[in-house]
Amino acid sequence: MEEYSEMNGQNDEQNTGGEFGGSYYQHNAMPREKKSRQNSCAGYILVGILCLLVGIAVGSCTTTLAISGIKEAAESVLPGEDKGSGDNDDSGFSFEWHFGGKKPENNRPAKDEEYQEPEKKQYTGREMPVLDGQVPIISDTANPAPDIVEQTFEGVVGVNSYEKVKDKDELEGYGSGFAISSEGYIVTNAHVIKGASKVTVTLPDNDKQEIDAEVVGYDSTMDIAVLYIRKDGLKPLALGSAENVRVGDFTIAIGNPSGSELAGTATFGIISATSRNVNIDGRENEYLQTDAAINPGNSGGPLLNMKGEVIGITTAKNIFAGYDEYGNTISAEGLGFAIPIDKAVEVAEELITQGHVVRPGMGINVIEITEENAEKYDLHSGILIYSVTKNGPAHKAGLRVDDIVTAYDGINVTTQGDFVDYIKDKRVGDTVSLEIIRGDEEITIDVTLGDINELGDELVGNRTSSLFD
Repeated sequence: MEEYSEMNGQNDEQNTGGEFGGSYYQHNAMPREKKSRQNSCAGYILVGILCLLVGIAVGSCTTTLAISGIKEAAESVLPGEDKGSGDNDDSGFSFEWHFGGKKPENNRPAKDEEYQEPEKKQYTGREMPVLDGQVPIISDTANPAPDIVEQTFEGVVGVNSYEKVKDKDELEGYGSGFAISSEGYIVTNAHVIKGASKVTVTLPDNDKQEIDAEVVGYDSTMDIAVLYIRKDGLKPLALGSAENVRVGDFTIAIGNPSGSELAGTATFGIISATSRNVNIDGRENEYLQTDAAINPGNSGGPLLNMKGEVIGITTAKNIFAGYDEYGNTISAEGLGFAIPIDKAVEVAEELITQGHVVRPGMGINVIEITEENAEKYDLHSGILIYSVTKNGPAHKAGLRVDDIVTAYDGINVTTQGDFVDYIKDKRVGDTVSLEIIRGDEEITIDVTLGDINELGDELVGNRTSSLFD
């Protein structure tokens, strides 16, 4: 299916915070190396064999249990079945890693779960700090890049995300960020820190020392997060504007590809497009496009102009270009995307002063069913409910995976984009009436919109649609 999308994060995110599907993109947060689950297989197999021998002696009942144990052990080492990693995806879509949860099992049977009213979160605002970054002093205007990198390097930080494992915080992944104020405020991507049990920051002058960071707030829709650390001597970067950026302008990306080992890596390129509308992880936003190399670990780092000002926050890249004549995947190169700094600062200011950004939504991910695919899969054209977030507005209203939306508030579905824009223009508390095809039934369901930034990552039934598998 063409319209489902995923971002370049590195943590099995379930795409539940966003509303809609998209295309072939990946986040650039970097996962820690996972330990192989095969290490303990010998023990399982040995136990299974012992149980089998005992079963032969005492009867068929025990033998059955032993065979089941051996089957379990064998399944744990089957190729492509690493249950602990998001790197193996049989869906045919470009996917690397996502922060926030474990990948759902597409083919689990549908399972109704009772809706539970989520706890209302409390948010605390604070005074907006001074954004006091200084523009670098350029001594060589013919080749400003070295001066820019040398004078902005200290403002770029590493961001480490931890998850709770058996009451212990274990490193789950890492990305980049940059200081926007000497008062301790740092900006990064939401996908780098979302769902983390603990977040730490490493500074360029000592990447071995981790400083505990407070998550001031994050906005999943724009993929912006603000962190706060207690540290004197932060070197904030000067914030520019993406408004007057032109295609062909030179640009520099600085970040931590592959983590601390390559901290402070600078790459050079041009602006390839100034307002590229891209659907990443179900969230359609406007991005700067660049061919400066962006890799896992770069997420949240700055994209700079030739004055040394931040014009964007590196976020994602396209990793899929198509297939060759033999059906092999063709990798895409030089297709990186950055959030324009003007929009990022607006969100950051709201996160700091309000503690939260309100975004209306239903808590679903959807896929557009084109006429071509409707005919191919014998489905009705419309918008397929790909997943439903547990305890979200859609769950409360009774929407289910595999429902097909044919109209909303009396408007016939034309494109997924129109549906997305319609919901974005609503307010939290508004009600949207959906006309649904569920199997052979035609039903109407009213959904009262909620704040998708307050939703969790868990899916109803831990299930996604398998209609296109």
